Amino acid sequence: MLNTHTSDQALASEISCSQANSVAQPNGLYLLFFTELWERFGFYTLQTIIILYMTKALFMHDSEANLLYAAFSALLYLTPTIGGYIADRYLGFQRAINLGGILFIIAYLVCASDNQTLFFIGLSLLICANGLFKPNVSSIVGELYAANDPRRDGGFTLFYMGINIGALVPPLIAGALVAKYGWHAGFVLAAAGMAIGQVIFMLGKKRLGEAGLYPKGNTHRQQPGYRFYTLLCTGIIVSVGLCLLAFQHPQTTSYVIEIATLAIFSVVLFYLFKQPLAQRRKMFAALILIVISAAFWSLYNQAFTSLMLFADRNMEKHFLGMPFDAEASQFFNPFFIITLSPILSRLWIRMDRYGFNPAAQMKFFLGMLFMCLGFFLLALGTKYFGNNGMTSPWWIAASYLLQTISELLISPIGLAMITVLCPRELVGMMMGVWFLAQAASFAIGGYLANLAAVPENLSAAASLPVYSHAFLIYGSIALAMTVISLMCLPLLNRMVKES
Repeated sequence: MLNTHTSDQALASEISCSQANSVAQPNGLYLLFFTELWERFGFYTLQTIIILYMTKALFMHDSEANLLYAAFSALLYLTPTIGGYIADRYLGFQRAINLGGILFIIAYLVCASDNQTLFFIGLSLLICANGLFKPNVSSIVGELYAANDPRRDGGFTLFYMGINIGALVPPLIAGALVAKYGWHAGFVLAAAGMAIGQVIFMLGKKRLGEAGLYPKGNTHRQQPGYRFYTLLCTGIIVSVGLCLLAFQHPQTTSYVIEIATLAIFSVVLFYLFKQPLAQRRKMFAALILIVISAAFWSLYNQAFTSLMLFADRNMEKHFLGMPFDAEASQFFNPFFIITLSPILSRLWIRMDRYGFNPAAQMKFFLGMLFMCLGFFLLALGTKYFGNNGMTSPWWIAASYLLQTISELLISPIGLAMITVLCPRELVGMMMGVWFLAQAASFAIGGYLANLAAVPENLSAAASLPVYSHAFLIYGSIALAMTVISLMCLPLLNRMVKES
């Protein structure tokens, strides 16, 4: 049996290497593409309405809603580290995705009830679902490619495009749906999207073969037993209770997340020092890039807090002659990603053929530069081109264009980087660490969003300078990280280089 399995692996490696010479992507990529598309459809329906729901339906002040959203987002990206570890050791990526998808559907339906307590219980279930689902889809994508396959960056970019196709539609329909049927309709729409994605994955997962079906060390193909699932369910129940406690004390939650971040990084360092020297250098490089990405995510997350509230209060509500509400402003980012992703996906492959494909560390530097330009442009528009406190949607569109280029240079490349620089048995955990950086950055993002918190009953003309000042600070932070990224390039180039 072991010899047969080894032969199968060798054959798969030969096929993968032969396919690497073409532009065509593995068939399994498209299954994961559509699975993630519909999961993101559901999630971005929630993202589109959540800050407005808290400020308009639950009547929270900006600062309270920002901190609660930050706590939710941070916890949302903290659990993938645990979920990745569980999949690595016990479940396998495919089973973890199935469990996470089912839990997602239940969570959205719980949020749909017009009850504040149930709303926070639903958010707590979403946090657990994301831990099981999010890191493991990306990990399976990495298993579809050989180690040096030049299609990898392009494949992850296409996968990232699927995420943003799912994010494209909710901003266009969520606002109108909520206005006509109530807030619960938005959460039901999210549940429906997740259900479609789950059905697609369960019906089409044969395309993946054994990619992600079993944990790496499970040579006997054994499935988890009753005891394991009992412990898992107990852990989910306890996690929901802890999340509810966190929502009651969002500021304290940020400190807890910082402690948890340090603890998990300590575990990663423990595994890192057990690796051979060449592999250790690569993992150190991955950790440095993960830290840089945290600065990016703390600024990127303003799209769902300060930028959303800015669009609701200080953006003109017509664009290209059509009505354009605050929810619709979330359309720009996924639209630009869908437009630019195929271009960049092909570009990386063609540049690789001629030896000009920028390394991941260079793409991170360029990504921070575009983020800097995006916020400085928005600060310029709000400070000098406002009219009675209102600004044209074109300024938001232009800012999102630059921020989207930044995102495409950091997020999909970062996902691909993890699968390249880390050993197979640690990919799930390190993918979780990538999302852990987002957890820490989202906690920071809540405090950054409060720089744009507007006092109650302030007019649009009076609130616009508040946002202009905040956008200038965001741009300055991005500029500082751009300089740091540039200074780190020589060190990172040496660490990533194969010995």
